Amino acid sequence: MNVTLTISGRSCDLALHPVSPRTALAIRAKGRKIYAEKYMDFWRRGNTRNFGMRIEADTRVQLFIDGSEQTFDMGALLGNVSTSMSNLYLDSKAQYLAVMGFAEEVCSYTWTWNNVESFDAARFMTCITDFGPVLGSTMRAIDEVRYDTLCADDFAWGNPGGFTLIDPVVLDLDQLRRVARAA
Repeated sequence: MNVTLTISGRSCDLALHPVSPRTALAIRAKGRKIYAEKYMDFWRRGNTRNFGMRIEADTRVQLFIDGSEQTFDMGALLGNVSTSMSNLYLDSKAQYLAVMGFAEEVCSYTWTWNNVESFDAARFMTCITDFGPVLGSTMRAIDEVRYDTLCADDFAWGNPGGFTLIDPVVLDLDQLRRVARAA
């Protein structure tokens, strides 16, 4: 059987870049104008970028088995979760962290697993990024969904609705490290 999971709602594409004091000053001074100086992929480069579906009250989750929609509770996705906030920047020698990107593009993500022998919602595994420590909010985003430990055979991003770039944020990494150690 084929299992297809679609999540519709607001997505985010946020980059968390460790930066030097000089770059931190430049970003703070220029604010949103920094986006005009750097081409779009500048802030998307590297392994500190998160592209995920936000977990919110109005996020819609649909499950299809062999094309037939099934009743599904988002709680099943949140039953087997690994939560992360990348240690890549916490372990860096940088003094500051720049957060750039967008956090409200309306779209959908669809994962499909082919040739599944039997379906059990408890076999979903979800990787969630918690932006709370960085943005001072409750924002969490689903980065990846696996079924029975397997990546999807197919992933599609659909119906993008446009976005607005956030005001760049520069954070003191020493303060974030203290928060992470206390958690």
